[in-house]
Amino acid sequence: MMVPFGRLPPLNALRAFEAVARHGSVTKAAEELCVTQSAVSRHIRTLEERLGFPLFQRTGQGLEISPSSQTFAAVLNETFVRMAQAADALVTTQAHSILTIRAYTTFLTRWLIPALPDFHRKFPHIEVRLVASSEPVNFERDAADVGIRYGSGRWRNWRSDPLFFDDLRPIGSPDYVEQLRGRCLAEALPQCTLLHHNRRPNDWADWLALAGVKGVQPKENLFFEDIGIAYECARAGLGLAMGQHAYVLDDLSLGRLIEPFPEALRRETGYFLVCPESRAEVQKIAAFREWVLGRLQS
Repeated sequence: MMVPFGRLPPLNALRAFEAVARHGSVTKAAEELCVTQSAVSRHIRTLEERLGFPLFQRTGQGLEISPSSQTFAAVLNETFVRMAQAADALVTTQAHSILTIRAYTTFLTRWLIPALPDFHRKFPHIEVRLVASSEPVNFERDAADVGIRYGSGRWRNWRSDPLFFDDLRPIGSPDYVEQLRGRCLAEALPQCTLLHHNRRPNDWADWLALAGVKGVQPKENLFFEDIGIAYECARAGLGLAMGQHAYVLDDLSLGRLIEPFPEALRRETGYFLVCPESRAEVQKIAAFREWVLGRLQS
């Protein structure tokens, strides 16, 4: 039997309505869907205009849903769950799977890509597609199976597994560091150019506070959108960058970069492997998660 799709309201409007009905709140629905409250309200108005009657009663205390609208929301919830289950079942039946990973560019180039040959040897039936972005992953917007997200690890309806936390120390080329030898930090800083990541504006200030240096200005500051570019500039001898220890291990072991000062800034924020909670046990996602976490423990 053919389904009259032309009579179906927009899917985004249906999802917004179901989330508001389930939470009883536009704010909580917006948080779950990773959109603004105004976007959720706009979807609700679109659905009401399409149906020809209001789905909620607006009162001074908020939204009140009628019994018939609540029944409609329950049917939608069951439908969305069944759609997700059907999609997962389809994926798991395929001998060849495609795993799309969205991550920060520096994470891909300095951490994941060098290790991917091992993943391909162990899971030859899973094709990995990499999407590099400076913006954090958003599963409502991005076509991704898993992502790498920087933060606290607490995201609604996401499974998050910690990879590594902030462990930040200044790094520079051997030649650049050589000119600082024999000087304490307060004496060296006026001779240094500091390389900054625009999206991590407090790293240097927090590290200097940890090191007990106040009121001493560097010779110059340079700013970059991509922290990987800052690392390359440090290797080229243009200044000192604030290095995420997990990203620069190879450079340190090969002597291309040096950590001239011992203080390490450690935070409880870091990098997490994330995916929607509802898809955490999909075979290809579970295999990648087990592999990544296994490498961290080895």
